[in-house]
This record gives sequence, C-alpha cells and structure tokens, in this order.
Amino acid sequence: MTEPRRPLIWSPEALADLSDIWDYYAQAASRQTADSIIRAIGNAVRLLEDHPYGGRTRDEVRPGLRSIAASPHVVFYRVIANEIAQIVRVIDGRRDIDAIFEEPDGN
Repeated sequence: MTEPRRPLIWSPEALADLSDIWDYYAQAASRQTADSIIRAIGNAVRLLEDHPYGGRTRDEVRPGLRSIAASPHVVFYRVIANEIAQIVRVIDGRRDIDAIFEEPDGN
C-alpha cells in the first residue's frame, strides 16, 4: 500500500504566476501550447508531493527557498514541517529572479 501524497500549498502569487503564464502562451502561441506548459509545470511540482527536498536550495535568493526546474520556468518553494511544500512563485528562468524577489510582493 502506498502512502498518501503530501499536500501542496500554492501561494496567491504562484497561482497568479500560473494564470499569467497561461495567458501569455495562449496569446503568443495557442491555447494548446499554454495547456502543455501548465501541464509540464504541474508534472514538475507533483514530484514535490513525494520528495519535498527534491529541488535545489536557493538560499542565495531567500533563506529556506528551494527550486525545481520546469523549463523554461523555475518553481520556487519552501518546505514546511519537513514534509509539505509551499509553492511560492513560478517564474520564467530567463527573468531577473533576484530583482523579482526583492520586490515587496516577491515572497
């Protein structure tokens, strides 16, 4: 019998990021492309349900922050109580990540 998956918590900023990503790709390419990108991000994040420490540490951005790639996007998250992943942001890896996290709502 397998253990139940650990829950994920999505910050309002991360949910807004997903919406913005979908909107961008739906307009720039197609709805199918947007769906595919969001699905790829979801697949990367699903790994965190079983392996919350699977991503790399990103203490250089913010203490306690971790990330996992969903190319070209980077999913930033924190581990809470050693088992629950809180998704903080989903950002295109080509953007200035340090500047985004310096913003007051960067999380």
